[in-house]
Amino acid sequence: MNDLTSAEIVDTKKLFYQLVKKDYKKLFLWIFVSLLWTIASIAFLPHVIIESELGFLIFLSPWFLHAALLVGLYGQIREAFWKQLSLKYNWEYQSFKDTSEEKSLLFQIGHSRIVHHGIQGTYNNLPFHIFEYEYTRGSGKSKRTYSFTVFEVKFAGTFPHLYLNYKSDWYSNTPSMFSSLARISVPSEFADKFKLYAPKEYEIETLEIFTPNIFAFLLDSKWNHDMEFINGELVIYNDEKFTNFTSLDAELNKIKKFIDTLSPLLNRLRLTQIGDISPPLGK
Repeated sequence: MNDLTSAEIVDTKKLFYQLVKKDYKKLFLWIFVSLLWTIASIAFLPHVIIESELGFLIFLSPWFLHAALLVGLYGQIREAFWKQLSLKYNWEYQSFKDTSEEKSLLFQIGHSRIVHHGIQGTYNNLPFHIFEYEYTRGSGKSKRTYSFTVFEVKFAGTFPHLYLNYKSDWYSNTPSMFSSLARISVPSEFADKFKLYAPKEYEIETLEIFTPNIFAFLLDSKWNHDMEFINGELVIYNDEKFTNFTSLDAELNKIKKFIDTLSPLLNRLRLTQIGDISPPLGK
């Protein structure tokens, strides 16, 4: 693991496999010892295994321990990857972000919400934050964890809560029937790809932000995830964890172009919040 402090991590998965392959002798020895332990436990301690509620831990403990070590190794690689990203972009690495005050629909879903890694800096003098986020829904056998990479940029203006859903992804944070958000019609050539939500009182202003040119940009750039405008922020969430610098940098460059297009308008807007979202900035 000392190599992580000096080696450039271009791809986290490749490095993980390389490190495991490098120590393949230790890996095979561990597997061999674990097999012997499992066989011996079943042969000499069958009654303990059957009668005890946690008896299965006796013969599976070496496998659990090995899995924990591998998970720990990959976690260290992920942390080193994000720290190196912070150096590449000249931003600050952050291992934690408090999302309890976040108003985006994404942060209102599920339980066990966790931020793993992130970097924070500026782009064109706008505060910018990228971080990994996950939440869990259900419990027991129906329990499932969902992971995202979130991009947040803060503008100087204030504007109502807007939500753009990319219809072909597997998730949708559709506002509830009690929300102030309502479905807004978009040009027919884009309606099969996107659903747009905004307060009814701001339908005209919303379509001044999401113009046909903006929708065309999203289609041309193969945009395939959701976004929200809320409390002066643009929140974009991608339902994947990036494992290599090339793909993350390409995604960031695409988002920067989107920001460049919208910045002149969003920095000067001064619109009042409506409904179930917190008041505008400065109040």
